[in-house]
Parts: sequence; C-alpha cells; structure tokens
Amino acid sequence: MALSRIVVRVNATWHHEPAKAIGSANTIITQDSKSGMFVTLFYGILSEQDRTLTYVNAGHNPPIVYRAADDSFQELSMTGIAIGVLEDEIYDQRSVLINSGDIIVLYTDGVTESLSSSHEMFGELRLKSIIRENKSLTATLIQNKIFEEVQKFSESEPQFDDITLLIIKGIP
Repeated sequence: MALSRIVVRVNATWHHEPAKAIGSANTIITQDSKSGMFVTLFYGILSEQDRTLTYVNAGHNPPIVYRAADDSFQELSMTGIAIGVLEDEIYDQRSVLINSGDIIVLYTDGVTESLSSSHEMFGELRLKSIIRENKSLTATLIQNKIFEEVQKFSESEPQFDDITLLIIKGIP
C-alpha cells in the first residue's frame, strides 16, 4: 500500500490527467508486484473554476453523489480495474459537475460492510438515507453522522475492515 501511494503521488506530479497518472502508476506497480498484489483506488482532481471532479475509479467502491436539485443519487462507476493486475491496462477518466448542495461521498467497504449483532450489513441504502437526512449539514458534520450511525449499527461487533470516508459538498 505504501509503495502504491508513493507511485501514484509521483505519477500525479508528472501527469496532470488522472487517466495518464493512474495508467503510468499501474505499469510501475504491476512490474514491481509479481506476487499478485493489487490495489483499488479512486483518484480525482477537483476544479474550483468549473466545479468539476475529474476522476479515475480503479476497481474501488463507486462513490455516491447526492444531487440536491432533484433529490437523487448517482454512482461514480469504475473506469478501469484495480491497479497491479494487468500491466497495459488503459484507464478512462470521467468528469462530474458538482452543483450547489450536491454531496459526493467517497468511502471504503468498511462502511457498507459493517455488521450488526445479527450479522446484517450496514449497506448502501442506510448510507444513502443518512446522506439524504443530513443534506443540509456541512461536509464535516455529514461525515461525523455517518461514523456515528455505523458505530451505533455495529454495536459491539468487531470491525473487520478499515473505515475511510471523505465528503465533498458543493457550495453556492
């Protein structure tokens, strides 16, 4: 993981387009990793000027976008496979407009796969419900609310996976 992070960061300084940065990083990581190791990642560049997020989703959980204008959800689907799998993989990049009030939630599966005492998964429906119910809050408060709800849901069950959560909220 540490090697992958360094390789992606260095390539991001060389290539200003997400698809080129991740494609180049993938080549290096694949050549170095002969043990079948791979890494999923979501890499994006936010543009304050045109209010877009240009991204590559290399096998990671699709981030959720809450659209304030019509109270709907959109997923930022994969644009390529996990890095480290195929050396010559070509990654696509996509851009998404972030309007006022829109909320982008990037998360690891530790959020949605958290288990209750009855072994039920937290799931995307609960996550979306929390986003919708707290849409008027700041990004930090939405993040805190999601963490709180996952903890409450999991009660005393041990956490088997890491929980990473990033919230981006479009401002007026």
